[in-house]
Amino acid sequence: MADKKYEDKIDILQVGTNQMELVDFRMFELKEDGKIYEGIYGINIAKVKEIIKYPNLIKIPSKDSLIEGIYNLRGEVIPIVSLAKWLGINEPADIKTKKVIITIFNNITVGFIVHDAKRIRRVSWRFVKPPSEVLIHQYGNKIVGTINLDEEHVMIILDFESICEELGIFSEDDIKRIRDTALEGSKDKQKKVKILIADDSATARKIIKTAVEPLAEKIIEAKDGQEAWDMLNRLYEETNGDIEKAVNIIITDVEMPNMDGYRFAKLVKEDERFKKIPVIMNTSLSGNANLQKAKEVGVDDFCTKFIAEEFTQAVLKHI
Repeated sequence: MADKKYEDKIDILQVGTNQMELVDFRMFELKEDGKIYEGIYGINIAKVKEIIKYPNLIKIPSKDSLIEGIYNLRGEVIPIVSLAKWLGINEPADIKTKKVIITIFNNITVGFIVHDAKRIRRVSWRFVKPPSEVLIHQYGNKIVGTINLDEEHVMIILDFESICEELGIFSEDDIKRIRDTALEGSKDKQKKVKILIADDSATARKIIKTAVEPLAEKIIEAKDGQEAWDMLNRLYEETNGDIEKAVNIIITDVEMPNMDGYRFAKLVKEDERFKKIPVIMNTSLSGNANLQKAKEVGVDDFCTKFIAEEFTQAVLKHI
């Protein structure tokens, strides 16, 4: 009954309702006093390809200690990452409920070892809050947000994009390639634009900002869809209704606390004041299903983080 308040009466998760579904998984930590702590974590189901029992892994030489091995899943060889090592968790011995969550995002397939997978929860992004200072101190940039399930239990939503960065799946070379592509494309453009970036990941905002700087007269940053929406409304008032003086392009993520990118884009495109502003959805949620969702809310372009040519072409198109 603890999470009843997050249940929605509709059976189908509608786009633009500011909702998502999370896989609730657990990580067990052996404390110094010998007690075992059970941590509750979540990952957006849109990133999950499937969940399998912990398999026999093929061990490979790897400079990255986070990679436990590889697994051949129906002909696809997938790197398997230890989430416990990434989180700095002291694992208890002989966990019998281990699973592997096979994910696909940024057009990359990776498996993550978890200690148990419990259920799917439907939640509203407005219940997702940014991590507290205590959690930031403990986890750094590894957390997207938290949800209070009840008075005693909190779910932590992990930033899987930062895992990819740590594993070297997305590197400084990729950032340079995006920036170089933008520089090349900007040669034919006579004007620079004012860009609003909405993304809860500091890593992602840094990458996007670095990439679009050659094209931008001004860059405004928001940490979630609600903050971006509030900024737009404030800028509309400050410019006496001439919003083009303040914002020419919006680049938004999908997964954000308080208000997600789908809801934010829907609000923008349904509002007479803002609907002419091009909205580019730049997200790790790759695949046709997510592209279709973006189209439903009126997004002008959809690109996968962080594919250089795809991203810069989308931005250049609207300058």
